Amino acid sequence: MEHLLLTAHHNGYSRAFNTLRSGQRVTEIQKNMDYLTSVDDASRCMKCGFCMSSCPVYGVDHMESHVARGRNLLIQWANKGEINTEGTYRDVLSFCILCGRCEATCPARISSATLAVQARARLVTQKGLNWTEQLVYRGILKHRSLVARLLGLATKIPGCSINEGKPLRHLADFASIFSRGLALPRLSSPFLSQRIPLRTLPLFGIQRRGEVAFFPGCGLEFFFADSGKDMVFALAEAGFEVVNPFGQTCCGLAVQSAGDLETATLMARKNIDVLSSFAAIVTGCATCSAALKRYGDLFSPKDPIREKARELSQKIYDFSEFLVRPGFNPRQITAFPLRVTYHDPCHLRWHQGIHDAPRKILHALEGVTFIEMKGADTCCGLGGSFGIKHREISLAIQAKKIEAIKKTNAQVVVTSCPGCLIQLMDGVRRHQLPIKVMHIAQLLGRETRGNVKQPLFF
Repeated sequence: MEHLLLTAHHNGYSRAFNTLRSGQRVTEIQKNMDYLTSVDDASRCMKCGFCMSSCPVYGVDHMESHVARGRNLLIQWANKGEINTEGTYRDVLSFCILCGRCEATCPARISSATLAVQARARLVTQKGLNWTEQLVYRGILKHRSLVARLLGLATKIPGCSINEGKPLRHLADFASIFSRGLALPRLSSPFLSQRIPLRTLPLFGIQRRGEVAFFPGCGLEFFFADSGKDMVFALAEAGFEVVNPFGQTCCGLAVQSAGDLETATLMARKNIDVLSSFAAIVTGCATCSAALKRYGDLFSPKDPIREKARELSQKIYDFSEFLVRPGFNPRQITAFPLRVTYHDPCHLRWHQGIHDAPRKILHALEGVTFIEMKGADTCCGLGGSFGIKHREISLAIQAKKIEAIKKTNAQVVVTSCPGCLIQLMDGVRRHQLPIKVMHIAQLLGRETRGNVKQPLFF
């Protein structure tokens, strides 16, 4: 019976799903989760199928239960207690990569990604986390200092870390066993917080334009410290005093996406306390900015911290979003001509609606020929743990992206998300392409500038 759920295609989804209307009634939905998304949102699905044209997962496996239309129907039935939520239902929910692209094509503007997270959260509330999830989410990620200590020990192992962020070699390849073949970047050594001061002042001769807090997130802090340093340098060149506040922790989106809202809210509270005093907070991680901008949604209207969370969310900026505000006028000349293309992270394009800002930066750089790739705003296939849990589908999505990059004949592909960097680096290596993968901040960094000494911004 449950096998039908996984094999239902769009031409017969209702008949196949009807066979699942049996099983033990689930417990009452936890009332304090209703503010995330109305339970009725799933029932607003018009069954039009527009989501099928935009879902990267459905584009690979063509499974009705893996696209928003089918999954939302299951969520609706589960919310009413009409289907068994053991086994297959949990597995179906994991096939949503949470890219958010389907919402853009949905006539009813249903946030199916939010519905999927809410459904996962209900399962966690009812059935709890497994032991590995408890260890990772509540035992490790919840404690940023512990993460730093554990990863710091790993950097002492030969081959597990490098200063220049080159591809994996030696023992670092061993980590790919646990990531089901996903090539993880080497750990930065030292970490970003050890490379930058608590305060970075504007360069001499540049008018001070204000103060910003820098939120590096886990990716830039531990894996892409060079990119993080370039980002801080670019902000300082733009005239900003950059503060790296002590006490930041993980943004919590990975934990939230898994349905562990309890841990996610604890992380949010910590960051709210650390960041609320600043007028602007900039991050170079699309995942982090997406999470921080929606902190207010994590808390019940009755929770007194909700208003403070919403106020903080209004002060969050993606790196490129912040730089292209009034006053942006770069004078950078790259050390050598570069053909560059750009990949839109889903958390930037679809969750925040940011499209033009990074392109404005790329078009403004002398020496850079920007080439728009076909499907630049399609998913790269990582989706956090999705890229490990469903590696075959992730690789199929990745292959489409790599083919699009290849057709541009670009020398460099840039993006704005550490997760996308990992997936694109893995793809370029897997397909043996002579293309460099970089964070957009690296194009503003000293490496591509050679000995050019003029500031980036007026």
